[in-house]
Amino acid sequence: MKRKFKRTVCALTAAMMLASLASCSSSDSSSDSAAESTDDSTTSSRERLEIATEPVTETLSGFDLSEVTGEESNVPEDFLYECEAEEGTLTDGASVYDSSFLGDFTGDGFVVLTDEGSVEFEIEFEAEGSYDILLVSAADSEGIEGSITIDGNSLTTFTIDTTSFGENTASKVLIEEGTHTIGITTQSNPIYVDSIQITPAESIDLSDYEVSRELSNPNATEETQRLYNFLCDAYGKYIISGQYATDNTGLESREFIEIYKNFEDYPAIMGLDLIELSPSRVAHGSSGGYDAIESAKEFWLDYGGIVTLCWHWNAPEPYIMKNGGAWWQGFYSEYTDIDLDAIMNGEDEEGYDLLISDIDAIAVYLQELDDYHVPVLWRPLHEGGGDPQWNNPWFWWGSSGADAYVWLWQLMYDRLTNYHEINNLIWVWNGQNVNYYPGDEYVDIMGYDVYADAGDYSSKKEYYDYVKSCTSTNKIIAMTENGTMFDPDAAMNDGTRWSYFATWNGEFALTDLQLPGEYTSMEMWEKIYTSDRVLTLSELPDLKNYPLDTEAYLEEHPEEAPD
Repeated sequence: MKRKFKRTVCALTAAMMLASLASCSSSDSSSDSAAESTDDSTTSSRERLEIATEPVTETLSGFDLSEVTGEESNVPEDFLYECEAEEGTLTDGASVYDSSFLGDFTGDGFVVLTDEGSVEFEIEFEAEGSYDILLVSAADSEGIEGSITIDGNSLTTFTIDTTSFGENTASKVLIEEGTHTIGITTQSNPIYVDSIQITPAESIDLSDYEVSRELSNPNATEETQRLYNFLCDAYGKYIISGQYATDNTGLESREFIEIYKNFEDYPAIMGLDLIELSPSRVAHGSSGGYDAIESAKEFWLDYGGIVTLCWHWNAPEPYIMKNGGAWWQGFYSEYTDIDLDAIMNGEDEEGYDLLISDIDAIAVYLQELDDYHVPVLWRPLHEGGGDPQWNNPWFWWGSSGADAYVWLWQLMYDRLTNYHEINNLIWVWNGQNVNYYPGDEYVDIMGYDVYADAGDYSSKKEYYDYVKSCTSTNKIIAMTENGTMFDPDAAMNDGTRWSYFATWNGEFALTDLQLPGEYTSMEMWEKIYTSDRVLTLSELPDLKNYPLDTEAYLEEHPEEAPD
C-alpha cells in the first residue's frame, strides 16, 4: 500500500510539472532550429527538489583495476596451419570450382559456399590461446559476412571485403588446446574460399580502451560523473551484465526473478523503457508507464545498480494509426507518416511544436530521476538507421534519413540538457549506421543492438568494429541490446570488449517464464553469470562513493593501486 501511495504522489507531482510545461511549450518552441530552442529569452533555470543524500566518502570498494592483456596465451610462436579449401571436408551442398572468374586461385580450385554448406578442417592445436584465421576468399560484393565454427558451434564471424580472391581475416580467435574441427560457412550470400591459414595472434592494444573522462554535458551531476568514471575504469577489463525487465517491473519482473533464482545475483544493469509515457499513448489510455521511474529509483537508490532507459517514442497523435496500424504501433515507420525533413526545414511548424511538447513531457520524468540523484544511461532514438546493410529504418525517427535523424538527436540533446537543465544523463547512441552519428560532442557511449541466431555465441566483433569506425575518438562501446548472448572469454580474447550487454526481455531470456530463453543455452547463461570478467550487481563497487578521479585517488591511496 505504501508503494502505491508513493507512486500516486509522484505521478501527481509529475502531472503538475507536465501541465506547467505544456502551457509554455507553444510559445517557446516555434523555432525551426534546434539551437534556437535554448535562446536566452526562453531558457530559465528550474527549481530542483532537495533530496537528501549520504555524505560521500570516496572508495574503490576493493575493485580490481588490473589490466587484462590477453598475453597469457601459450601458443607457440612458430605455430602454422595451412590448407587448400578444396582439401577440406565439404558438407550440405558445398562444391569445388576451378574457373577463374574470381581471379587466380591456388591448388586445384576453390570452394563455393551457399545456404547451409560448409567446408571443415580437422586441426590439432598444441595450446589454448589466441589465433588469427586468414582466409583467401571472395564474395560477389564487399561486406559479406561468413561464420567460423568450432566442432559445429559458432566461434566467430568474419567479413569479406574483396570481390576477387584476397586476404580476409578473423583476428584473435580463442581456441582451446586439442583437436578441433574448424568450419567455414556463409551467413547469407555465397562466398568463395581458396585457402585457410592459421597463425598465432598478436597481443591486444590496450590503448583502445583509453577513453576521455569528460562527459558531453559539462554540468553533469556528481553521481553521474562517478558512474561514468567507473564505466571508463572498467572498460576493457570487465563486461557489465544487463537485462531489460518486462513491463518495467524491475526486480519483480520474471527476468530478474529467474536470474536471481539461478545465480543468486542480479544483473548489474537494469533496462527500462519509457514507451508508455509517450503522450500519444497516454492519450489512448496506456498505463504503467511510471513503473519505469519507480523501478529506476529503487534499483539505484536501494540496490546500487545501474539504470539504462530507452524510449520507444510513440509519434505525436496526428502522425499515428496510418496504413492500418494501431495507436500502440506508433513508433514504427510503417504505421506513421511523420516527415522529419519537413519539420526540420520549417515546412511543418505544428510538427516541430509537437516534437518539443513530447520531449518536454518525457523531461518531467527524467527531471524526477535527476532530483533523486539517479544517473541514467540514456538511450533515445535507438536503431535509427535500421540495418546498415539494407538501409531499412523501422522506427519513424530514422525513416527520414541521416540528416533528419542527426537534427532530431541534437534537438533532443539541446532541449533536455540546456533548456531543462537535466544533468543526470549519460548519452548513449546506437543509431546502427555510421551516417547517423550525431557527433562526439553529443555522445558519451556508442553502441549496437545485436540479435544473432540462436546459439551464435561469437563476440560479434564485426559490429563492435563498425561502431568504432564512427569516429576517430576513443569512446566506450556497448552492446546496448542483444538477443543471443556472447561468450565473454571469446570477447575479452579478441578485443571485442563490450562495456556492457543488455539482453532484451521475453523470449530472449525466458521460455515458459523460466530461464533459458530460445536463444542462449543454460550452459552459456551460467558461464556468463559466473565469469570473472562479467560484473553482476553484487560485484559492483559502491558507485555512489566511487572516485571522481581515479588517478588522483590512487595517488592518495597507493595501497589500492593494481599490481
